[in-house]
Amino acid sequence: MIGNQTKGRGFRGLLNYLESQKDAKLIGGNMGGNNSRALAREFKISRQLNLEADRVVYHASLSLPENERLDEPTWNELANRYLEEMGFDSNQYVVYRHSNTEHDHIHICASRIRLDNGKIVHDSWDYKRSETIIRQLERDYGLQQTQSSHEKLSRNPSIGQQKRLEREHKEYINGERLTPQERPIKQQLQELIDRATIDKLTMPQLVERLQLQGVEVRHGLTRNGKSKGISYSWNDQKFSGTSLGPAYTFPGLQKHKGIDYQPQRDDELIENLLKNPKEQAVESQRFINTIADFIEQSVVDDALAETLPQLTEQLSIYRQQLFRAKTAFNDFETALTTELQSHAEKKAILSISDYIEQSAIESALTETVLGLTQQLSQYISSYLKRKLHSMTLKQH
Repeated sequence: MIGNQTKGRGFRGLLNYLESQKDAKLIGGNMGGNNSRALAREFKISRQLNLEADRVVYHASLSLPENERLDEPTWNELANRYLEEMGFDSNQYVVYRHSNTEHDHIHICASRIRLDNGKIVHDSWDYKRSETIIRQLERDYGLQQTQSSHEKLSRNPSIGQQKRLEREHKEYINGERLTPQERPIKQQLQELIDRATIDKLTMPQLVERLQLQGVEVRHGLTRNGKSKGISYSWNDQKFSGTSLGPAYTFPGLQKHKGIDYQPQRDDELIENLLKNPKEQAVESQRFINTIADFIEQSVVDDALAETLPQLTEQLSIYRQQLFRAKTAFNDFETALTTELQSHAEKKAILSISDYIEQSAIESALTETVLGLTQQLSQYISSYLKRKLHSMTLKQH
């Protein structure tokens, strides 16, 4: 059985992922909710017990080999025992079973805040403890003994380092040491690369992602275009891919981590990234991560997560309304243009008609005036004749 564990700050995002996978099924836990939204609200109970805690979300996955399967009650029993032995004996948790791969596996989402005292479950050397617990579970449940991919593909700390870490861990537990021991830089770098390669990437995308995490990557090509290998520098320490393990070499990233590399497509991009480590991008990304972490760890995280789908739905409605309004406006604009054209044509016709009508009136008036003028001339001539006749009669 292979186990993997990560820590985060937002319950809702993880729960949405666990619920959204094909054939995902909520099979166990100690909570009352039956969907991601309800469970996220319920996880607030433990979160309120320790508002200053950071990275309170615990995510573990347990996966069987292809030829093994367990029923739901056994999976629940195994998950509960795993959590208790990892120190989660008074914590909220749920178990999802996934069937989207060839390996029967479960995912555990748990709060790292204990319900009995509000303290955080210690994570000192938790990867090593997890492997020890899984090996014992395999023996107790008659499962195939599996060497973890991390053990096979990465170089483990030396015996001296392991003894020192175990000694410092005991000192911290017994109160003889004020702070827990730090894991070796080498192991921290391995885990950082593991997280960076969790999804399918191209080689340039991986280089850029590591650069944004503060890792300096080096890679060279021979004259024949063959890779010379890859090396990493982090926290002022340098490691070759080989020293980290087979999965961290240039071909190992492709074979074991699923990184897609195509020389003709990627070599120039990789060279540009190595020449320009994007220091400004690193600082910007760190700033963005800081803001995102602050928002994610605040108590409004789940409320925002619940509101966003509603806002997205409302935005979709607004978009549809806008599209319909734009269509209606376009139709109105077309109709208006047609009407204006029609109006212009009518106005032109009326103007021509008015001109023609005015011309006809002017012609009629001209004829009438001429007639009146002639008639007036006749009246004046007749009047003068009568006046002369009258004056002649008075003289006689």
